[in-house]
Amino acid sequence: MNDEQSIPFGPGHPQYLEARALALSIAAIRKAQGKRNPVDFVVGSPDWERAGEDFARDVLRVLSRE
Repeated sequence: MNDEQSIPFGPGHPQYLEARALALSIAAIRKAQGKRNPVDFVVGSPDWERAGEDFARDVLRVLSRE
C-alpha cells in the first residue's frame, strides 16, 4: 500500500514541496515587512516562541484566503 496516506510527511510526500514553498514564501514576506522569523531566535526562547506563533498566524491567514 503506497498511497499518499501511507507515506510519512517529508521529502518523499507529494505535498512536501508545496508546504516548503509556502513556508519559504511567508518567511520572505515577513522579512520584507521587517518582521522576524522563528529562525532568527534561539530555539526555546520567549522571542522564538512569539515569532513562531506570529508565523503560524500568518500561515493560517494565507491558507484561509484560498
